[in-house]
Amino acid sequence: MKKLILLAASFMIVLSGCGKEENTPSTVPLGAEKQVQEPAKQIEEPEREAVFKNEDIDQAKKMAQQYVAALTEFHGRKAHTTSDIEGLQREMSEKIKSTIYIHSQSRILQVSGVEISEKNILELGASRFGLLLDDHKEVYYPKLNVSELIIPMSYVFPGKDTNDPKLYKIHFVKTNGQVQIIKDGFFIGGPDLEKKDQEEVYPYNAEKLKNDLKIQ
Repeated sequence: MKKLILLAASFMIVLSGCGKEENTPSTVPLGAEKQVQEPAKQIEEPEREAVFKNEDIDQAKKMAQQYVAALTEFHGRKAHTTSDIEGLQREMSEKIKSTIYIHSQSRILQVSGVEISEKNILELGASRFGLLLDDHKEVYYPKLNVSELIIPMSYVFPGKDTNDPKLYKIHFVKTNGQVQIIKDGFFIGGPDLEKKDQEEVYPYNAEKLKNDLKIQ
């Protein structure tokens, strides 16, 4: 009888041990859980090197000042008849192109009328202009693979409040290492690179345009 009791007790101990082994949680190697949870690192593209160096920016600032100075020389000129306006365009074109570098596909625009006073006089006094030289910025157009440097310029229309000027942007490009004005929408008209970059163009056409403009 004693033997039976001992056998039964031994059997219960063995069963109890088996149950504990089955309930023992599986172990995870240290650090394995972290490795699973961490997201894959994205490969960052190298930062694009600026086209306009410090000396280019200084040159652009100087050109912006020279441009405004050239315009002020026409302050007070008569702009009444078609002949007056055409004559002014020719003179301004010669003056501006002899003072600063203009892109080969840019042109000097005619007096639009907003710069003329009620007395048919051209209002281009220095006090009407403002150059935000420290607000310059370089803009890269990925489709065209070219860059512009932009310097804001303000102008107060005749009859308007001096606190409410019209804001323009002088766009500079680099052609064969030379800084040039390509457009400003005031007196210099030229290719709109921002608009062209937004258009759906084939790579060949984009490269052709870049080569035609000879812009870096």
